[in-house]
Amino acid sequence: MISFFGLGKSVVHISKTVYEEILNHAKESYPHECCGVLVGGIFQDRKIFESHRATNANTDRAHDRYIIDANELNLIDKMARSQGLDVIGFYHSHPDHPDKPSATDREWAQHGYSYFIISVQGGKETSVKSWAIEDETGPFREEKIKLT
Repeated sequence: MISFFGLGKSVVHISKTVYEEILNHAKESYPHECCGVLVGGIFQDRKIFESHRATNANTDRAHDRYIIDANELNLIDKMARSQGLDVIGFYHSHPDHPDKPSATDREWAQHGYSYFIISVQGGKETSVKSWAIEDETGPFREEKIKLT
């Protein structure tokens, strides 16, 4: 696998339209966490071409935890592969909390994916950061988001 951390921040490219879809999903889901899947490819940098909303299957703690159903993820993965694309990351919101990974986010994170975290304050104001881990035991490192 390519190391994205060798010479500064790695970069994730995403269209403004897809970026805004993610922000709208986070606002609509407030005060609960939203979640979704990022589809694209890895070239010199990561490129996100699509986002797919997923149902937050964690009904007991939807305000501060999310779970993407494995069947839903498998369906999105199959659709992506049929188009020559891959699941390259995930997104979720942090209602009234920062756009930084929690201990739970780190516990569940896997190497090789980008994790967009959207902070939603009061259901209106948003900020977004992308995070990745270089190896299974390493910390999250911030990735630069470049709108295209």
